[in-house]
Amino acid sequence: MPVFLLGLGFGTSLLVVGLLLGYWLGRRSLTGSEVVDRKQFLKFLRNLSSWTSEFAGDVSKYQSQLTNISQQVHQDGPSRADIQKLISQIMHANRQLQERLDSTELRLESQTSQIASYLTEARTDGLTGLANRRAFDKCLDELFTKWQSKGQTFSLGLIDIDHFKKINDTYGHPGGDVVLKRVAETLQAEMRDAVCVARYGGEEFAILTLSSAEETAQDLDALRAAILKIEVLHEEKIIQISLSAGSSQISPDDKIGKLVRRSDEALYAAKLGGRNRVYLHDGTMCRLITKVAPAGAMTSTSVASASIAAPESKDALQQRLQDRLKRIVEEESRRLAEVTQPRP
Repeated sequence: MPVFLLGLGFGTSLLVVGLLLGYWLGRRSLTGSEVVDRKQFLKFLRNLSSWTSEFAGDVSKYQSQLTNISQQVHQDGPSRADIQKLISQIMHANRQLQERLDSTELRLESQTSQIASYLTEARTDGLTGLANRRAFDKCLDELFTKWQSKGQTFSLGLIDIDHFKKINDTYGHPGGDVVLKRVAETLQAEMRDAVCVARYGGEEFAILTLSSAEETAQDLDALRAAILKIEVLHEEKIIQISLSAGSSQISPDDKIGKLVRRSDEALYAAKLGGRNRVYLHDGTMCRLITKVAPAGAMTSTSVASASIAAPESKDALQQRLQDRLKRIVEEESRRLAEVTQPRP
């Protein structure tokens, strides 16, 4: 009887270890993201359910065998030969269960590796290797939650490649792809302290930092200067590029939509102000961060990147910027009112 109990306990332990191992492997691959290919994940669950059922059948069969052996021992009385036969049968059943466990472990490892691969692909932009918009939005939500619970400040920077449509028209989409990849590489190199660096959409990129809006804007301006020095080679032709960017910081009683809108307004101010520059939205208005050379002292490179037909006075430019920003706010308020208006 002690031998019987030992065998039963050992077999049951193997089953528990197998199930716990499968559960742990699944948790390890799935933790940290809700982004997953639904069909692949359902397939994984079906496979896991099937293997668990097979395990249950094996254990049931194993327990049935041990029960029969136990009854035989009780009826006939244990002899040395019976005990040796019992031990032999228990060891054989344990070997079968161990082989089954090893096989299932390999299957689980293969499936969880596939799930991990799908998760990575779902969070990454295929062209640049940066985080995609979905992953960026998730990171933004997490930072906003920490801001609400712990008061941890953060800032958002939006970046746009100047005249990207013209680049595509001149060099074709392959040339545009080369530019996007080069900008992404520079972003990763220059923004190593950022919490998230993402391709926001098209030729637009975004960063999230734990710094103030002022510090983020200064980092973006350093990035802008670094990009300006790059010459992208495509089909023996050199493509010169520049960036415009805007940043803003989360503020008390803020919402994600307001933060994004302020950064977008700062980015638009950079474009409207002549491109190849960085603006900061301080919560009230947009301020120029980039030190722009006087119009008469502009280099040929800065003229090409700025593309200003005729310089405006500072007051006229500021007024035009504020008028445009006011229209953006009015349009956004009207859109929100239409969305929240109850349907008849």
